[in-house]
Amino acid sequence: MCLSHVVPAPKVSRRSVLAAGVAVPLAFGASEAMAAAPDTFVIANVRIFDGKRVIDRGHVVVTGGRIVSVLEHGGAPETLHVIDGRGKTLLPGMIDGHVHHTNPVRTDAPRFGVTTELDMVSDPTVHGPFKQQRRSYAPTANSDLWTAGWWATVPGGHGTSSGQKFPLVEPGTIPAEFVAARQAEGSDHLKLALEDKDLITGKPIPTLSADQTNKLVVAAKKLGMPAVAHATNQRLAQVALRAGVTGLVHIFADDVVSAETVALAQRSGAFVLPTLTLWSAWDSTAIPASSAVVNDPRVAPYISATQRAFLDTPWGFERPGLANASRTIKILHDAGVPITVGTDSGIPGIAYGVSLLVELELLVRAGLTPREALTAATATPAGIYGFADRGRIRAGLRADLVLVDGDPTKDITAMRGISAVWRNGAPITR
Repeated sequence: MCLSHVVPAPKVSRRSVLAAGVAVPLAFGASEAMAAAPDTFVIANVRIFDGKRVIDRGHVVVTGGRIVSVLEHGGAPETLHVIDGRGKTLLPGMIDGHVHHTNPVRTDAPRFGVTTELDMVSDPTVHGPFKQQRRSYAPTANSDLWTAGWWATVPGGHGTSSGQKFPLVEPGTIPAEFVAARQAEGSDHLKLALEDKDLITGKPIPTLSADQTNKLVVAAKKLGMPAVAHATNQRLAQVALRAGVTGLVHIFADDVVSAETVALAQRSGAFVLPTLTLWSAWDSTAIPASSAVVNDPRVAPYISATQRAFLDTPWGFERPGLANASRTIKILHDAGVPITVGTDSGIPGIAYGVSLLVELELLVRAGLTPREALTAATATPAGIYGFADRGRIRAGLRADLVLVDGDPTKDITAMRGISAVWRNGAPITR
C-alpha cells in the first residue's frame, strides 16, 4: 500500500520456521519419492486446471524444469517416476500481482503455491539477483520477482512520510526522463500514486495531476513498461483510466463503481486488481476472512514466524470498505473488465503467499466463480504482463506447479489443502 505502512521483517532465521514447531509429512504420502527429487517425473491421473480450463483426468510430464507434455488420454508413461494425483488437482504456480519486497527472504510465498510476485514499490538496488533468477530453470525455493522499484509520487504525496529518500515528481520534472530513470534502475513496471488523502488521518495531501499522470503513462508505454496506478477513491481511479493505465492495483471503496467508471475501464482495456484482503484487514464490520484461512489446520503448520509477524500486526484504525469494493469487483467482472489477484503483502495483517489464499476466497465471496478466481491468479496476469513461460499448464512452459487435495475449481477453500509445490520442476519443502 505505502512505504510508510510497511512492516520491517522480524529478526528470525531465514529457514522456514514452522508455527508451533510442527513437522508435517508430505500430504500425498510419497515423502521418500519426493526426497529423491527426480529431474523427470509424471504427475499422473490428476485433475488439471490449466489456467483456464479443467481436464478431468490427465498426466503432466516434467523434465529439466519444464513441462514436457500434458496428456489427456491413455495411461501415464510407465518408464517415468510417477506421482499419484488421484483425488487431487494440479494448477499452475500462482501470481501475486501486488506485494512489497520488504525483506530478502522470498521462500514464504512458494510454500503456499505463489511462485511469481510483482513488487509494487521498494528499493530497486536489491533486485539484481531476482532478475537473474527468473530467467533460470534451475531449482530454487524462491519466488520469481518483478518490481516497480520507486514509484511516481509528488513531494508530500502518498508514500513520502516513511522518511525514506527516493526520486519524486517535482515541479519541472520531465515525465519521460523520470520514467527512463526508473527503467535504468531496473524497474519492470511503473507505479503511479494517486491518493489525495492520508489513509490514516484523512487529511488532504498533494497528488499527481491529471496532466502528470497522462505524460507518465505515455512515457512508460513508449519504453514498453506497464503503467499501474494506486487509487483508493473513484475520482482518481477515473484519472488513471483516462490516462490509459495498464491497470489499477487497488480497487476504490469510497463508493460502488459508477456506470461512467465501468465505461472508462471497458474502453481503456485496463485490468483491476482489487486487494480485497487489504479492505478486509481495515474493516472490522466485514465477515472475517483471514483468520479462517490462517488458522485452518491445513494451513497453520506451514506459516513461518516471519509470516505470522505480518499477520499479527494491527493497523490501529478502521476504514470500512470491503462491501463497496466487493460489489464493485462483481460489476466490473460482469462488464468484462479483466480481474487479477494481489494481496499487498509486506504490510500489516497481510503475509506473502498465505494471504493469496484469503484473496481467492474473498473474490469468490464477491461473486466470481472459483475457476474465475483461479484464472485471475494464473493465466490472466501472465497474459497482461507478457509472462510467456508461466501462468498455464502447457508443454514447453516453466514447471511451476501446485498440487491440491480436492477440487478448488468447485470449492475455493480446497486451496487450503496444498499437497505439493514445484518451482522449476523441483519440489518445495513446505
